[in-house]
Amino acid sequence: MNETTHKQGFEPLAVAEQPAVTRSYTGSLRAVVNVAAWALFGFFLVICVGLWNRSVTMNHHEIKHSAEMLEQGVKSYFASTELFLSTVGNDLVYNNVFADREQAMHHLQRITKRQAGVAGLAFITLEGEFWVTDFAPINEPLPSLLANEFAASDFVTFVAEPQFHIGRPYFFQFFDTWIVPIRAPIFDEAGVLLGYMAMGVELEEGLPLWTNMVIPSGIQVSLVRPDNHLAYLHPLILEHTADTLASVYQAQISSELQQLMGEPEGVYQYQRERLSDSGIEQAYAYLKPLPDYNLTVIAMRSRSKVITDWLYSLIIPFAVLFAAFLALWYAARRAKFYLQTAEQEINIRQGALIHSLEQYGKLTALTPAGVYQVRVRKDGEREFIYLSERARDLFAVPSTVPLSDTLTYMVELTHPEDIESFVNAEEEAVVNNQSFRWEGRFLIDNKTKWISVESQPGEADDEGRIWHGVMLDITERRETQEQIEELAHYDVLTHLPNRTLLQKRLHESIWDARYSQQYAAVLSIDLDNFKILNDSLGHEEGDRALLIVAQRLANVVREEDTVAHMSADEFVILLTDLGSTEEEVISKCHDFIAQLNTLMQDPLVLANDSYLLTASIGVTLVGPASESMERVLQQADQAMYEAKDAGRNTSVFFDADLEARLNSRLELQRDLHRGIMNNELELFYQPKVNCQKTCVGAEALVRWFHPTKGMVSPADFIHIAEQSGDILILGNWVLRTACEKLVEWAEHAEKSDWTMSVNVSVKQLKADNFVEEVSRSLAETGAPPNKLILEITESMLLGSTEAAIVTMQQLRNLGVRFALDDFGTGYSNLSYLHRLPLDQLKIDRSFVSTNADKPNAGLAQAQLTQSIISLGHTLGLIVVAEGVETEEQLKALINQGCDIYQGYYFSAPVRSSDLP
Repeated sequence: MNETTHKQGFEPLAVAEQPAVTRSYTGSLRAVVNVAAWALFGFFLVICVGLWNRSVTMNHHEIKHSAEMLEQGVKSYFASTELFLSTVGNDLVYNNVFADREQAMHHLQRITKRQAGVAGLAFITLEGEFWVTDFAPINEPLPSLLANEFAASDFVTFVAEPQFHIGRPYFFQFFDTWIVPIRAPIFDEAGVLLGYMAMGVELEEGLPLWTNMVIPSGIQVSLVRPDNHLAYLHPLILEHTADTLASVYQAQISSELQQLMGEPEGVYQYQRERLSDSGIEQAYAYLKPLPDYNLTVIAMRSRSKVITDWLYSLIIPFAVLFAAFLALWYAARRAKFYLQTAEQEINIRQGALIHSLEQYGKLTALTPAGVYQVRVRKDGEREFIYLSERARDLFAVPSTVPLSDTLTYMVELTHPEDIESFVNAEEEAVVNNQSFRWEGRFLIDNKTKWISVESQPGEADDEGRIWHGVMLDITERRETQEQIEELAHYDVLTHLPNRTLLQKRLHESIWDARYSQQYAAVLSIDLDNFKILNDSLGHEEGDRALLIVAQRLANVVREEDTVAHMSADEFVILLTDLGSTEEEVISKCHDFIAQLNTLMQDPLVLANDSYLLTASIGVTLVGPASESMERVLQQADQAMYEAKDAGRNTSVFFDADLEARLNSRLELQRDLHRGIMNNELELFYQPKVNCQKTCVGAEALVRWFHPTKGMVSPADFIHIAEQSGDILILGNWVLRTACEKLVEWAEHAEKSDWTMSVNVSVKQLKADNFVEEVSRSLAETGAPPNKLILEITESMLLGSTEAAIVTMQQLRNLGVRFALDDFGTGYSNLSYLHRLPLDQLKIDRSFVSTNADKPNAGLAQAQLTQSIISLGHTLGLIVVAEGVETEEQLKALINQGCDIYQGYYFSAPVRSSDLP
């Protein structure tokens, strides 16, 4: 052993250098803390900017949404108000109520009682006089509108251009309050203007349209007239007094806001006076013109409110930042303490380490393996810090080569074909800091040696990490192994890879496909009618034919592909690296099969004669989803058998997705049939309630509790049962079980009036004995027929409407009732709807969920739901809404006049014992 080399190899680990390591770590710690602190502060600033942008964006969205809500509310309210005033005015004209003012007053008073939010009604002449009102006695004159400075100019404009409009708010002395006048012109039959029907709304009470609007905090919405006066402002931040209302409605809007009135619809920023202290503030406004009513909708919010919301949103980030700084300070103190402790331990352990290394060097000289230590520096450079004499002997390293140059010397001896694999394996181990094992060839003294290298990561220092490893000459073992592999992996006749080697390479291809996304393909090739040729010409000529075919197949594939001889007339080809998409792989497979077919068209010369051998080819792709080599080979064989069944001399591609679906469906179908026979299915019941939320019945819903899969969704097994004959068995069981449950309910007073709804499949309805099965179930159980409701869908009636009507009428004669389920989603045909013997109409859940959950987008759906309810009532049917899940949906349906409700809002499907 070279003692000098050994000691010099470990010299960098001397104790004297270790305190510098600690000082270096201390300085690095300080730098890391500084960087972390600035990073936290920078991150906080980024959050501040992000939250500010978010606050501004949300503000713009909210004021735009508020303006749009006000626009829709104003249009709806004004449309109904205009119709109301015109109707009241025309009643006065055409019922000749003008002849008696007292009668007219009583007529208006009766109308006012039914109108919420209306302060008073009045008919005003063209001269601005109150001809009749519902609030002032006949003999008590009221001041003319022309006498009021706020109403006069409005009224003159109104006379010149008679149309429905909202007037300028003014103080009405009779009510001793500010009102918003709304007027509509009244004409006689000849079109002559007679006067104006006016309605007053108390300004403090607000327009009725506000009752259904929720305005976000800090937002004011207003209606602005063309003369830049407010027609209405909500909410009024100041106290509602005569003086504050006068200051708001007498003055024009700010000059800055006036300048924006002609701008297009959108969000603008402007200055305005604060109502609280007359100071100046920045504000955002969203303008939306209402040309039909000559008004502009404006939603406003002060910028200070946006800033306030932004500051509130910073509370949690600031708290997190403060906590992070505290944690960073504490962590830095602890790290500094640990570094100081480590400095003391290093000095103690260094002496013990040197002694241990001396003993280790003596031991390695006695082992057959070479021992080494390599330092991997932080810049990626490698160098030996220790190399045993046995390791030097393995590589025949001259004694004149110093330790620092030994690594370069040994790498230059690596076989050119193996150098890349060694570099990759070693680099991957270093990057992942994990041990590695590699075997490769080295050219030493003009001989090829196989050497095994094993290494694992060790301790790290300030220069890098030390790796510990061993080297062992395995040349004899590899040569023996290659001989064994030749016998174990290759066919004796054709010298092609056999099944064992094919499976090994296929296994590798499957892993490559999973992790590199590169597809491969397996072709199972069976020679057509080879047995006839072999039996006719003898085994010797048969073997010669196999050799010729094997040679042809080997010549047509690439070097990285594999041709294997599986049995007498069966070959398998593994094509690798075909591409990353199935389309590309299939195209290449078709091209390869075309080459094979061309080769097979060349006759074989056997026994001084020519013979043509064709092949049936099955192809399956090896991709990321491939399971195992056994499964891949099975798929290729199945495809090959399909090719033989198709007439031979052709190719078939295996469709794994189709097979998976067929197998899954077959398995589930078998389990379902067994489950029905073994009573694994159970009926659950979902209650149906009226508008008082009182249960009036339930719908029977089948559930399957699979012994191993647990609950199986009806969506997964009902359609399978329908496609097989099991739906009739299942349907009859459900019907009989439901009838038995009806008999049980009849014995309880609170459930005796409940109905039972049962879904009927199309096969049941079309079955010749369906009426007989229902009659038998009712008779044998004693269930009341009028409590049984059979639910059918619109699609079940397609193509056999007349036959279905006959069947339904026969059951109707027994007392059984019918419900049309999922109405509105199928092929609704009103021409036959009135002919069906129905009792109930069920609204599909898709209409119910949209009706109340999305007020704007669901307006058309709400109208459609109302139409379905009206249609059902017109036909004399009870209307049932299914899928009710929220209180809002329930209220909307109650307001629309629905009769019965069903859904998770009341109860999920439950067992009978859990029913209310």
